[in-house]
Amino acid sequence: MTAEELEKRNIAAMGEELGKQYTALNNEVALLHLYWKEFVELFGTNQKRLDRLNQAAPGFFRMLQDELFQTNMLHIARLTDPPKSAGRDNLTLKNLPNVVSDKNLKNHLLGLLALADQATTFCRDWRNRRFAHHDLALATDDNKATPLETVNKEKVNEALKSLSDVLNAVERHYFRGGTSYDAIAAHNGAATLLHVLGDGVKQKERREKLIAAGKFDDLDLPESV
Repeated sequence: MTAEELEKRNIAAMGEELGKQYTALNNEVALLHLYWKEFVELFGTNQKRLDRLNQAAPGFFRMLQDELFQTNMLHIARLTDPPKSAGRDNLTLKNLPNVVSDKNLKNHLLGLLALADQATTFCRDWRNRRFAHHDLALATDDNKATPLETVNKEKVNEALKSLSDVLNAVERHYFRGGTSYDAIAAHNGAATLLHVLGDGVKQKERREKLIAAGKFDDLDLPESV
């Protein structure tokens, strides 16, 4: 189904308020899984890939690593925000219990959201003390500063699973099915980039050897960009 068809299906089965919010949240969680998978493809798979990035453009890829990490932490934190902040309504998983009519589903969602809240605490810590604001004690290496919570692949994967569990509870209730968010993959994404960089690094090494030996022509010189 197209995105429009999927939203119409959800509204028809769930009602307009729940259907629209569920569709928007589903899109956000799917995008989050994609962003995290791309981050891991580049920076969390093996040393060989990190070496390739450092051979190609170390400064740029360090910047990209920091920015993608921040994006993922902020994305998770937003999805577990309260329904309102600063007097404004938020798109958050915590809205769902308030817009479902089935009592059993409501209670089930409340339990899953409590687990999700616990599993994503570290993201809100980074959001609150490093990204949305910059804690002074942390910034100045004050010995009294409380360290930021540890982040690793296992914790992020568990956080993503907790978000998926909430949405899949709704999906199963209305459609007797579920979504495998962790199966989402990019087309021509990070894996493609790594292959292209690998070819580029080999060409660079070959060119440098030819230039050092004085055996090169115009085709061997790097192109300006």
